[in-house]
Amino acid sequence: MMIKYCKDAETFKERCQNNFDTYKNDTLFQYACNMCIMQIGEMVNRLSDDFMESHQEIPWHAIRAMRNLYAHEYEKIDLKIVWETLVKQIPKLREQLENTL
Repeated sequence: MMIKYCKDAETFKERCQNNFDTYKNDTLFQYACNMCIMQIGEMVNRLSDDFMESHQEIPWHAIRAMRNLYAHEYEKIDLKIVWETLVKQIPKLREQLENTL
């Protein structure tokens, strides 16, 4: 499922022409992308410590931290950081997960 949410976030980003201004000005787009990121973090919480330990190349702690930010401090979210996550980290995570799972 994590791979599916990565792909969904990438699809949403592409549908809005990979444009930060579109993301920044479209609340629906933000919510869709942000929910994918939050769900990825939620799924990380369900992974065993042994699995995460054996795949340390994936930034599990950072993924959990971002999920917690969305869940508990949504008003503090920096849209530029989220955009960078969507553009750079989500595709990388998808690739790592596809190679791992």
